Amino acid sequence: MSGKFLQEQPAYNATTLPAAEPDYKEYIPVMQLRRMSKAVRMGVVAAKTAMQHAGAEKPDAISVGTAYGCLQDTETFLGKMIEQDEQMLTPTAFIQSTHNTVSGQIALLAGCNGHNLTFVQRGHSFEQALINTMLYLDEHPGELMLVGGIDELTPTGTKVLQKSGLYTKQELSYNDILTGDNDATIGGEGAAFFSVTRQPLSGRYLKIEALEIFKAEQAVALEKIKAFVNNNGPCDVFISGMNGERRNRAFYQKVKDEIFNAVPHAMFKHLCGEYPVSASFAISMLFHGLPGFAYTGNIPSGISSAILVNNHCDYYSCWKIQVAG
Repeated sequence: MSGKFLQEQPAYNATTLPAAEPDYKEYIPVMQLRRMSKAVRMGVVAAKTAMQHAGAEKPDAISVGTAYGCLQDTETFLGKMIEQDEQMLTPTAFIQSTHNTVSGQIALLAGCNGHNLTFVQRGHSFEQALINTMLYLDEHPGELMLVGGIDELTPTGTKVLQKSGLYTKQELSYNDILTGDNDATIGGEGAAFFSVTRQPLSGRYLKIEALEIFKAEQAVALEKIKAFVNNNGPCDVFISGMNGERRNRAFYQKVKDEIFNAVPHAMFKHLCGEYPVSASFAISMLFHGLPGFAYTGNIPSGISSAILVNNHCDYYSCWKIQVAG
């Protein structure tokens, strides 16, 4: 993340929210950059930035979550299969289309030869990558691990998700997402990486005190969220995965009214859109400091703990996060 992260309230009328991309040439040699797809570029730069913030040259291990993988290269390979009638195909696009391409490129550039796994678990991809990180650090408490989530938008992928009813076909504005009275949500993409360790830290950091994931219908999800909050105590702010879709808004309004009625409420999908690993964006936003335009009402004077409740379709995650520094 750059120093300009969420300094200004965005304004848009769109069906998707593409990631705000940096000048990649500042991070990646030009000759390498030419051979990288958008997903790989975003992932490599996010990983490098996380390592710079941690003051580390390379991680001991890497864990990545992605639901869609490198869609752009997948589409390129499948398109060539059709155009060339499955004859004389170059394997490059296929090799670069695999879901672990991003983690592999990060490892090559950073010189990391250690544990390296990519998790493809739909709406729980990033969460599973983080659970893997926790398990790895339990056995290697002195090491530093890089964990991230990444998913990209492509024209074909967007059309498919629009036909499925998840993404809107009509342009939505910033206020449309806030009011949440829409038949579908706005598409999003992004890459977020974090340096994770069991060692004591100084400066600003986040500590994940609890994480629970489950797949359920809304009625069951509401009861599971209540149990999570009862087991993990109060918080200073409630961050919801409200995404502008009518049914989604009704659910999160019920969560707020029945569980977090006296707690300030913040949103994040009006800033990044809906995508499977969007919880990684919410955690980045919390690390950098929630901007005033993330809140739907009262703004707390300070935050020492937060509860994040997110979902992508029927895949839910509940986070209790301590904010320090």
